[in-house]
Amino acid sequence: SMYCRGAEAIILTYDVTNWESFVGLEHRFLSLTDSASSDSIFAIVGNKADLTDPQAHVMTLEEVKAEEGSVLPLPSFPTPPDFPLHKQVSQDDAMALYNRIIRYKALEGTSPPAEKMCFETSAKTGFNVDVMFETLFDLVLPSIQKRSQS
Repeated sequence: SMYCRGAEAIILTYDVTNWESFVGLEHRFLSLTDSASSDSIFAIVGNKADLTDPQAHVMTLEEVKAEEGSVLPLPSFPTPPDFPLHKQVSQDDAMALYNRIIRYKALEGTSPPAEKMCFETSAKTGFNVDVMFETLFDLVLPSIQKRSQS
């Protein structure tokens, strides 16, 4: 819980291919957030999307060059796994958990909607990681600025 003390944002992460990892968020980790700021922002993040979503797969060298306009030689990338692998946690499951957390923390009416705070990412490929952090940054920055001006 010391990692949550005074936290403005809390990222609860699970493995989209492992239901138990998702259930563990609510049962084992939610109580650890009690030392966070009373108005903390919560994000529910399903990781390992590269294993279930073709859009989140590991990019080939040609795809990276095309996306970045790169002409520098880049390291080779592993071949993505066959798709789709079995996804055990849906986006609807994540949004339901988010809504339960908001009710438990009494943040109804002050928190962003679940659709905006539930993400599927891939730490391996970087899929949606920037989007998730940029969203949190945009939501947390105003409260940090407000406190620093006080």
